[in-house]
Amino acid sequence: MTSEPSWVPQPMWHRAQGVELLGPVSGSGLTQVTCLVRRADGQVIQLSELLNLILVLAESAQTSAELAQRVSSAYGRELSAEGLELLIGAKLQPLGLVSGSAEGAGSSTTTRLPTADPLLALRFRGTLLPARLVRRIAAVLSPLFAPTVVIAALAGLVVMNVLLFVTADPVAALDQVIIRPVEFLLLFGLLTTGAVIHELGHATACRYGGARPGAIGVGLYLVFPAFFTNVTDSYRLGRAGRLRTDLGGLYFNVLTVLAAAIGHLATGNGLLLLVVILMQLQMLQQLPPVIRLDGYYVLADLAGVPDLFNRVGPVIRSLRPGAAADPRLAELRPAARRIVTIWVVTVVPLLTFALAWTLWTLPIVIPRIVNGIAMHSQAAAAAFEQGQVAATILSAMSIVFLALPLAGLVVVLGQLVCRLVRANTRRRQRRNSTSLPPTAQGPRRAL
Repeated sequence: MTSEPSWVPQPMWHRAQGVELLGPVSGSGLTQVTCLVRRADGQVIQLSELLNLILVLAESAQTSAELAQRVSSAYGRELSAEGLELLIGAKLQPLGLVSGSAEGAGSSTTTRLPTADPLLALRFRGTLLPARLVRRIAAVLSPLFAPTVVIAALAGLVVMNVLLFVTADPVAALDQVIIRPVEFLLLFGLLTTGAVIHELGHATACRYGGARPGAIGVGLYLVFPAFFTNVTDSYRLGRAGRLRTDLGGLYFNVLTVLAAAIGHLATGNGLLLLVVILMQLQMLQQLPPVIRLDGYYVLADLAGVPDLFNRVGPVIRSLRPGAAADPRLAELRPAARRIVTIWVVTVVPLLTFALAWTLWTLPIVIPRIVNGIAMHSQAAAAAFEQGQVAATILSAMSIVFLALPLAGLVVVLGQLVCRLVRANTRRRQRRNSTSLPPTAQGPRRAL
């Protein structure tokens, strides 16, 4: 009979490769101090002060006893080696933040690391402008956020709108564009360029505040093409810096509108007048905090709660008569709790009504969409035969725009069904477990 060896090598804990410490969240709506870290894959994770301290002190390989002693001294409270191993094994290792091996060498996990899967988020992302180029452009454009320039631009927007209201003829401008497919395509191209400039505004505001913007990319919001900017690093900034980042895109839209308005006043071009009008309508669409547009991020930063949609379930459960406050709601400061609760009781009925109305009107809408697609298909075929390139492209775009809403509805319904199934599965699992995972956050900005 053989006996087991009496000596077992101790694990050597160390911070996983590529993990970046972003520091505490300024202006957080949580009652406890929270810190952010970023994995090598870009996933940002919110941690408690103690868990973040473990990561800070685990810059080199250490045994459980050594690391626990250093954490205890820095934290001011005793943490045993067993308690440290429990925190690492239950919290940090599953998130890919800490590695451990008997030899102290870096170890890589073969399991898939958890990532945030926020509702109504961008999918299938690709890079449009790489991070290095975005940072260079943002550095050049940063002076545009000087207070005097901002005030002058906003005053100019007011004066320009008053002047155009008195002198411009938008109906004539619309007639000019409608009868010329080439100008309609130019209008679409200018508005698309304005959307990219909008994202540069977010990146430049992030850079002006002292953070490092990432890449500008394009993805699918449900099934609609949309641009986004990686400004996750703006979590380093205070509340004012984050709000500037949130509103930076709209500010750059203001500058674009002013440029188009000056061009229209100088040339009388109706196309530029439509750019001025439509871009300002797009700016207004960004403000309601219903889905993940600029207004949503502004409200989230005012409340100090990174992802409002993650609080929908806790708020609804806490509103039931006789129910205790959900822990995810109780951990918020009173002001943040009120903001989140008001947002949930306002937005959830709106989204529910919008979805119900859409489903109710489908029998009326679908035949009209099908007829519209058939009509534009015939128009595209006729334009193609006659060699009218612009008209062909315009009809093809119309077909796509008609089909996208239905595809988007299918995606939304599929996501809701999948989330309900996963929520039911997690509910059954929680019956046999009392541990809760740390909070993972999605990208700072999706649109």
